[in-house]
Amino acid sequence: MMIQSIGAASLPGGAPQTSYDAARMDAEGKSFQATLDELQRKAAQTDTAKASASAETAGYVPKHPMTDADIEAKKLREACEGFEAMFLSMMYKQMRATVPESGLLGKKSNALEIFEDMRDTELMNTAAKSGGIGIADMMYKQLTIKKR
Repeated sequence: MMIQSIGAASLPGGAPQTSYDAARMDAEGKSFQATLDELQRKAAQTDTAKASASAETAGYVPKHPMTDADIEAKKLREACEGFEAMFLSMMYKQMRATVPESGLLGKKSNALEIFEDMRDTELMNTAAKSGGIGIADMMYKQLTIKKR
């Protein structure tokens, strides 16, 4: 049995490895360039599609356009609902404050208090938009009465 010496070319860090790395880098570069070209082509198509879509919708005229009075009425309705949501949120916070904290789990963390506050606010916004307790309706009717 004879033992042969290992040359530098057969080691992992030898000369063949360098040409392998160069070939791999070249292949990755070509793959990257192909991907980049494909993305640029898709972006150009998207821009062309957006331009043609905006040209088509530029001549769009709705069947029932909103008048200035309709826009003002919509803004007033949203303001009334916002007021009701704020009122309900304040009321809900005061109701929550009357509930004693149990000592079983300890004091609530700041994160939990912030989460509950955000959840309650969103809950009251949803309640106000879906009818609430009627404050928004009464305010809207009161504010839209025609003066004689």
